[in-house]
Amino acid sequence: MLNKLFRLIPVIVCALILSTIRTYGVPPFLKNENAIISSKEKITLSIELQNFSRWLPDLSDYNILKISFKGVYSPNNYVELGFEFPYLKILEANDNGVIGDVRLFSKFLTFNETFSFIDTFLFQNALTLQLSLATGVKKEDSYRNIGLQKGLYFPLSSGYTDIEIGNALTLVGNIFALSLYLSFISISSKIEPPLAFNIENDNLIIGSTFEVFCYYSKHITIKLFSETIYYLPISDKSKYVNALITGGGLWVKVLEALIFNLGYYQNFSPPIDIERTTSWILSGSIGLRL
Repeated sequence: MLNKLFRLIPVIVCALILSTIRTYGVPPFLKNENAIISSKEKITLSIELQNFSRWLPDLSDYNILKISFKGVYSPNNYVELGFEFPYLKILEANDNGVIGDVRLFSKFLTFNETFSFIDTFLFQNALTLQLSLATGVKKEDSYRNIGLQKGLYFPLSSGYTDIEIGNALTLVGNIFALSLYLSFISISSKIEPPLAFNIENDNLIIGSTFEVFCYYSKHITIKLFSETIYYLPISDKSKYVNALITGGGLWVKVLEALIFNLGYYQNFSPPIDIERTTSWILSGSIGLRL
C-alpha cells in the first residue's frame, strides 16, 4: 500500500500544478476548499443542482440529481459558517428520492498577508471543519431498481456522521487566484464512531484551484475556474475508493448580490468499484447575498 502511495506522489503533484477550483459554492461531493472568507456580516443563500452520471454493473449509465439548499454566513473577516440540506433522486428509478446527509461547515482564517513581487498578492491560510450528519439513507437501504439492475445513492448519502478536518492555502493576484487544499475525513459506520482509531474507512483529500478574473467592475464580476481533487483511500474499504476528478467552469457575480456558477467535472480514475464510481458531474447554482 505504501509503495502505491509513493508512486502516486508525482502524479498528484503534477495534477495540482497543472489544473486546479473556484472560491464559491463548494460542491458537497467534491469538498474542495480555499482560504478566502466571503464578505463579513453577509449571508449567502443558494440553490445548487448537480447531476451525477454513474455506471450500472453492465456499464450502462444512470443519473442521480442532487438539489441542495445552502447558506453561508461570515460574522467577521476571520470566520465563515455554513450549512447544506440535500435531496437526491435517481432519475431512472421509480423512486420519490431521499434526504441526504445534512452538512455543517466552517472556516477559520489563521494567516493573512499582503506582499508585492512583480504584482501585489494576498496570501491566506485557513483551517476548515466540516460535519456530515447522519440524516441520509444508509448504503444498505439506498439500492433502487433500474430495470433488472440496481443503482444506489451511496456514497452521496451514507447515513452516518463524518468529520472532515482540513487546511487551505490561497494566493490571490490581480488577475488570478491559486489554492491548495489538504484534508482528512474520519468516516463512521455502524461498527465505529467518528474519529475512531480504526481508519480503514477513512480518506485523505488533496485538491487545488485555479481562477482567472476575466472581468471586474462595480456591477459585474466574471471568473473562469478549473478544479482538481483526489480522494486518496486509506484502504479498499474507504468510503471513496476511485475519485480523481478534474473540471472547470464559469462564476459570475452581479450587483454584489446575485451569484451564478456552472461547472463540469470528469472522473479519470478507473472503475475499481463500479457501483460507487461517478463518471461525470454537471453542477450549477444560483445564490443571493444579503
